[in-house]
Amino acid sequence: MRAFLISVLLFSQALMMTIFSPPARAEVTQVDVVYPETSQSHQVLQLTGTVEARQNAELSTQQSGLVAALYVEAGDKVAKGAKLLTLDDTLARLSLAEEKANVESAKVALAEAERLYKEVLALSKQKVVAETLIGERKAGVAGARAELAMRRASLALQQEVVSRHTLYAPFAGVIASRNADLGEWVSQQTRVFNLVQQQELRLNLAIPQEYYGRLANREQIPVTVTPDFTDAAAIEAKLSRLVAVSNNQSRTLTAHIDLPREANLVAGMSARAEIKLPQSRENLVWLPKSAIKQHPDGGASIFAVVDNKAKRFLVKVVRQQDGKVAVSGAPQNQALVMSGIELMREGHELKINSVQGQPL
Repeated sequence: MRAFLISVLLFSQALMMTIFSPPARAEVTQVDVVYPETSQSHQVLQLTGTVEARQNAELSTQQSGLVAALYVEAGDKVAKGAKLLTLDDTLARLSLAEEKANVESAKVALAEAERLYKEVLALSKQKVVAETLIGERKAGVAGARAELAMRRASLALQQEVVSRHTLYAPFAGVIASRNADLGEWVSQQTRVFNLVQQQELRLNLAIPQEYYGRLANREQIPVTVTPDFTDAAAIEAKLSRLVAVSNNQSRTLTAHIDLPREANLVAGMSARAEIKLPQSRENLVWLPKSAIKQHPDGGASIFAVVDNKAKRFLVKVVRQQDGKVAVSGAPQNQALVMSGIELMREGHELKINSVQGQPL
């Protein structure tokens, strides 16, 4: 019983000390703050696209046959009209020779028909030739002329067949691939070469459909293109074309940006595009990178000092330049924390160590 009373007494004493003792002071975090620079800028749509050629053709022959000669390899640059491939045209040339002979025969037949006609015309003046014979000879001339015209058409047809045994480049470009070898049988469905134009390139982008209203029926929309390779210079261009048909799976629209010839790019490369959205300006705040807290989901936030406590603001990173980050959504004319933000939480007590910049 005595032990029980002692326990109750000790518990009561501890409870009284807890109630009447002064509250523990919250931990204060010392921080450096900055009054950031502000600027106005167009809202920018950032996308990654693929450089493509205006002309990118899978070439096939116009006749079936065996490959007799190859004049180019993958990687070769060719001019428009350059000879690329020849099929075995032996049979076609024999048929061509036959058609040429048929034309010569038709010429001889026409000459003979005309001679006979002239002969009866001369005799008709002496009234010794029947009118029927004159008509027959005249019809013979007309028939011979028709035969010659038909033979000439057959000759032209066979000449075209022979010429179609050779494949020519339809435009200037580079041979991206060759898919046939000597002695191989190819048909009109065989993709023999892939020819890619090099001089006229464009950047192909997929624009989210929610931006269609801002970009449709607009002209001279500025775009900054940055190739995805080391030391690449930015290229200033314009939005050339917006295809007003949305993909029913990705819900995006195709856009083309024509690239200058001196861009030093090749088809298939990737590049980033920054499209300045028309009639859309936003206030940007420039902060040191140390002031940005990155989230696992890709978002970002900053902390402002409000009544000596940390207040969190969600921001959107717009661009980065020279060690600084431009964000939108930051409060105006507030001291922003730029040190120790990794473990900072909303409501932390703060003590300012140093201040950069001046409030506006």
